[in-house]
Amino acid sequence: MAVTKNAAQASSPKAAADAAPAAKRALKPGQKVMSVQTALEEAMKLYSAGKLDQAFKIVSQLVEARPRVAAGQNLLGVILAAQGKKAEAVKAIGRATRLEPRNAQYLSNLGELERQRGKLHEAGIALREALHINPKHPQALNNLGILHYDRKEFQESIDCYAKAAASARNYPEAHNNMGNALRALGRQEEAIDAYQKAILLRANYPEAYNNMASVLRDQGQIPEAEHAYRKAIAQRKDYVEAYVNLAMLLDSNDRSEDALRVLGDALNINQHHLATLVQVARIQFRKNNFEQAEQAARLALRIDPKSAEALAVLGQVLHETDRLQGAVAAFEAALRLKPNMIEINSVYAVCLKSLNRLDDAKAQFEKTLELAPTAYGVYANLADLQKFTPDNPYLLAMERIMAEAADPASDRYMPMHFALGKAYDDTGQYARAFQHYKTGTAQKRAKLKYDESQTLGFMDSIREVFTEAFIRKPPIPGSKSEVPVFIVGMPRSGSTLVEQVLSNHPDTFGAGEIKEFSRQLNMMRGRFPGLPKYPHIVQKMNSGQLNLLGEGYLSKLVALSPGSARITDKLLTNYYFVGLLHILFPKARFIHTKRNPVDTCLSAYTKLFKDDMPHSYDLGELGRYYRKYEELMAHWEAVLPPGVMKTVVYEDVVNDMPTMARELIDFLGLPWSDACLSFHESSRPVKTASVVQVRQPVYSSSVGRWKRYAEELKPLIEALGYKE
Repeated sequence: MAVTKNAAQASSPKAAADAAPAAKRALKPGQKVMSVQTALEEAMKLYSAGKLDQAFKIVSQLVEARPRVAAGQNLLGVILAAQGKKAEAVKAIGRATRLEPRNAQYLSNLGELERQRGKLHEAGIALREALHINPKHPQALNNLGILHYDRKEFQESIDCYAKAAASARNYPEAHNNMGNALRALGRQEEAIDAYQKAILLRANYPEAYNNMASVLRDQGQIPEAEHAYRKAIAQRKDYVEAYVNLAMLLDSNDRSEDALRVLGDALNINQHHLATLVQVARIQFRKNNFEQAEQAARLALRIDPKSAEALAVLGQVLHETDRLQGAVAAFEAALRLKPNMIEINSVYAVCLKSLNRLDDAKAQFEKTLELAPTAYGVYANLADLQKFTPDNPYLLAMERIMAEAADPASDRYMPMHFALGKAYDDTGQYARAFQHYKTGTAQKRAKLKYDESQTLGFMDSIREVFTEAFIRKPPIPGSKSEVPVFIVGMPRSGSTLVEQVLSNHPDTFGAGEIKEFSRQLNMMRGRFPGLPKYPHIVQKMNSGQLNLLGEGYLSKLVALSPGSARITDKLLTNYYFVGLLHILFPKARFIHTKRNPVDTCLSAYTKLFKDDMPHSYDLGELGRYYRKYEELMAHWEAVLPPGVMKTVVYEDVVNDMPTMARELIDFLGLPWSDACLSFHESSRPVKTASVVQVRQPVYSSSVGRWKRYAEELKPLIEALGYKE
């Protein structure tokens, strides 16, 4: 929000004496002699036209010649302030007030400059002295109102603005500033009325339009807010703050591309504008354009290395791209600057959890709750870090919150339902657990867009494109690299356990869930606009494009761990791309992790995923999705050459970990290493929902978990067509 700050105003009273004798001494040959009055008027014209250097030259010569002309000292201070030289400006206007101690205008200017320097006590003294001299001085009243605003004394600021407006009929700044204070108090309709009064007095008032737009946005009047932001920009083409606000509005309403265009216009005006770069970084991050997000964040940090917002976005990018130590450093730097950044406290805690700093993560989640007791999503994160008992303080806190909730059915409690489900499951209260899971999933599903027929049809189309004939006679010979290892399957199927075993081998690096291949595929469509979406893109790509796709992915993968013989990519939904990945990397290996289908689906149903996973919040949709996934995996097993894919069953791993571990290492063609059996002792980062489980030895308590909920799971069992 922009607060219109009344600039220190210059006054130019008629001077009592002529400056000619003194001016002559400073004249160069051919230079014209000016009176004090003429010099002041000429400097004021240049100042008003934004020609600060020329204005400064004239007034500084005047002050040198006639240092006791208070109007000259005042105008010098005003010009210095406009040049950003606040300390020098205060000295000049201070001299003016000493020369004319009863001049309320000079005192008002001095107070405003002290406020801008953060010296609120000194500002208050000057402004109150101005009002002691003239209780109805409109600018002093307005500036005192701004001082109260800075102190968050909003009602006092409103009182000052009202007196200022009453003292000067044509004073739009006072009405605009009053709107800001009213908005801070939540009095939105009154705020809009104040902005409208300001615009009534001054039709060309971009700051008032910008501020009014923010209130309209807060009220949910999105088209009206957009119109007001664009009006502000039309009136002032270089109003970068309005561009940023408009971009934020567009982005929050699923118009991220429009938002980026607006931010691009802002950067054309000022390529070093901090808030613009930070907003670009945020939007690119949410669009999973991590390279662009990181570039914008680092550019912002070059401008201001102490920008907590830029550090926060950089930390998020580094976390998402698995550079967790760097992410921790960025988050910690941001929190040193702004300890109460609630959203960063929480993400920082998630990062600590990924690094196996579980106690630190728990403490950070607790701090987040102290800062924001209604950040109910934190309870879902805390639930993953512990085994609940009936007297667990977090369980008791959640029960108390739900008991006191004015509207327990509100979806703001959605994360807490998942946490309560976990707590009651841990304590054996299965009926209560499922009721919370059912409520939480219903609320989550209602927020998601999911076209089931389109999704299932998409998987059918993959099988239609990647026929056995197409796989056996590929359009390119493919890479000779054996580095990629793709772990695919449904979430909660034991994939993290498999990757943890493999990553403990000295020749293998576990990259985790990287989204690089789908990103590379999207980049191909961006580079070659004529290419259709996957899977039909494969039928249109030529050999050069296919090779470019493979090389692009492989270069990013190898860069994660140069020298590793094998690197695992555990993005489970790569099972969509198995056929294409095999064509690009014929020597790559695929590990398909499976688990009892009902246990798999139940485990997914009871998790609040970071990514949408829209099919997992309705039992029927989840079961039908699972069956279609099974069809696709059966297709891959049928069309791929022998020895390319290995299916690993979770229950077999639990029953005989040593045998399954050896089979996996043999499958990758690596020599055996006993370190693979010490997977739970690994310190490697793990970002999946299984982060706590894989820090423990293999346990069998999750096998057959679905039987606790057999009655409630009938819609799922029916959709799966499951029979024991």
